[in-house]
Amino acid sequence: MKKLLVLAMVLVLAAPMFAEMSIGGEFDYYLVNGFKSMDAGDPAQFVDNWDKGEVDFKASVGDYSQVRIEIEEDGTWNGRDRLADKVNGDGVGRTDGEGNPSFNYFRVITDWGKFFGLDGIGIKTDIGLNSWETKDGVDFTGYNYEYFDNWEQPSLTKDFGAKIDLSFVDGLVQPYFAWVFDTITYKDATPAGDQNAEFLIGSGFDFNAIGLPLWLEAYYYDTNVEKVNEFAFEAMYDLAIGDFDFKLGGYLASMYDGDNRGERWGFGVGFNAFGATINVSAGGVFGDDYWENVRGFGPDGFSAFSVLGIDASYDILDWLAVNAGFALAFGDYKENAAGDKTLQDFEAGIIVKPDKGVCYKLGYIYCDKDVSGQKGSFFRTLNTKGLTAEKGGLYFVTKIDF
Repeated sequence: MKKLLVLAMVLVLAAPMFAEMSIGGEFDYYLVNGFKSMDAGDPAQFVDNWDKGEVDFKASVGDYSQVRIEIEEDGTWNGRDRLADKVNGDGVGRTDGEGNPSFNYFRVITDWGKFFGLDGIGIKTDIGLNSWETKDGVDFTGYNYEYFDNWEQPSLTKDFGAKIDLSFVDGLVQPYFAWVFDTITYKDATPAGDQNAEFLIGSGFDFNAIGLPLWLEAYYYDTNVEKVNEFAFEAMYDLAIGDFDFKLGGYLASMYDGDNRGERWGFGVGFNAFGATINVSAGGVFGDDYWENVRGFGPDGFSAFSVLGIDASYDILDWLAVNAGFALAFGDYKENAAGDKTLQDFEAGIIVKPDKGVCYKLGYIYCDKDVSGQKGSFFRTLNTKGLTAEKGGLYFVTKIDF
């Protein structure tokens, strides 16, 4: 974490070099009583972790270009990583040193539409180190089963690459194309010389440009990672009238490796009025051969309807709220991948927001160790992410966005 702050200070001192510069970021911290570490034999104990620390920089270079940098330290704090302590040949467990921050992205973005003075047409290039992702994500409920990123939203693996974003009809149609070359990750051990370019192509359709609160997006993703090609469609309807807000959204994705095909879907609906919010989200998969042969989850590991999450909150004051939620598992997913337990998670808590961007959460969470941290699982909680638990306990979460 100290290294992250040092790098942030270096970039702050470089600010006078740019015409305009803004700094933002996020720090997430959680403390849970009853959650234990990953070390075998440890008793239940308080566990504290920096879930994320990141600093974002955006600087203007001239009239048409920007440099954007994000530095992140994720999952490591005080010499302890999310996995067990490293055991050397002498049988003695030792922790790693403090986590090293890394570039999430380092990008140069140029607005060519503005440069050429085009009216009603947008052209932007985005070149650098990045995970080249889709244009938007449907993400609004507490459990996020309607959010494709909860699974593995299509994005080209972090590497040097480029993306072109276009915009027509005053932003109604927003096509894009991104590609990278010679990418190797922990998911793809293919030698660099044997690889082809990965690419992502798609388009968003923002009907807000013509007064309709609807977002649609379709994209195709071709990658050497497991030789899987994906096609997905997302939709989001968000109607806000006064104190009333109704949201409806979800996705349908199809994955194919040349021999096996599998589908995954997610759906959510949300309602907010006068400070009260209730959300429902659900998800499931089709195509057992794909999930068994390509993803390795075993036969009958998932089902067409796998999970259901319900969460609610109420704003008592501008700075004080309460929230609660629970997640359920069904079918083959419940029996084979979720510990044969219908109730996956229950939690309730108090949320305090003393300033814009600063949030404290205190509450209680229940989740059994058999249903947490499953590979490929839909498991998640309202206030924390993948934790390993005995039976849960009290939690305290700090989130800062600036």
